Amino acid sequence: MKSTVVIARSEKLKRRGFKLSKENTRRYIDKALVKLTGKGSAAAAWEALFSPREKVGIKLSCLPGRHLSSAEGLVMAIVDALLEAGIEGRNIYVWERTNRELDKAGFIVGRSKINILGTDSFPGGGYSKNIEFAGSVGTCFSKIMGKVDAMINVPVLKDHDIAGVSIGMKNFFGAIYNPNKFHSNNCDPYVADLCTHPLIKNKLRLIVCDASRIQVNNGPAFYPKYALEYGALLVGRDPVALDYTGWQIIEEGRKQLKLKSLKESGREPRYIFTAAKLKLGQADPQKIKIVNI
Repeated sequence: MKSTVVIARSEKLKRRGFKLSKENTRRYIDKALVKLTGKGSAAAAWEALFSPREKVGIKLSCLPGRHLSSAEGLVMAIVDALLEAGIEGRNIYVWERTNRELDKAGFIVGRSKINILGTDSFPGGGYSKNIEFAGSVGTCFSKIMGKVDAMINVPVLKDHDIAGVSIGMKNFFGAIYNPNKFHSNNCDPYVADLCTHPLIKNKLRLIVCDASRIQVNNGPAFYPKYALEYGALLVGRDPVALDYTGWQIIEEGRKQLKLKSLKESGREPRYIFTAAKLKLGQADPQKIKIVNI
């Protein structure tokens, strides 16, 4: 079976300074979910993915600061959709590694309606005491991972100076205690192995990748010379197919700027193919259905 990745692209999805319109992103996310689920309406699509009884975690990517983090407007559009689907605000967790990263990205930690917090501020200590293993990875997970029933991953589409790309799967390096230990060999097989852990594999329900502004070189930090105003969202449920699709967009951007391919630069993101071998999703373009809206 083919895995579907929806690419929503519009001038309305480009950032204006630091900001992305909540209203515009909500409109395009809803359209994408109707295509992704085959449901007759956006409300039915959200209700098919999440139950009102669940606790839902929204994992952000905030390390580069406001220029290249998960846009606040996009995140709040997702929060509004979850609230409308019947999930209580106290059961929604918008989170990153630290409160400092959230603050730098423009999020107000401790927002009353929902939980916005870093792992470092989680009550009782941020990381589990027991070491968990997933293939070559041994680590302690953020306690938020154990707290929630389902997860929405909201990464940013960007280059990575070691892994090649940092999109959805690598965003979960921000959910573990010791990500610095797993960057050799272009992060292969570590990213893929990490994503086989049940806390990720069994709870990941949706990926909404922020491609409003993309970094095609010198990532994962923001570097204006190699940043493109792309104006898009990538939406899917298959983490491998979405990362593969994002990788191809980055390669197109590199061609546009007359840069070598990631393979020629010695940074091909091989972990994507390793993840496919581990049956986490599709990395064969013949088995990925791209839907453009």
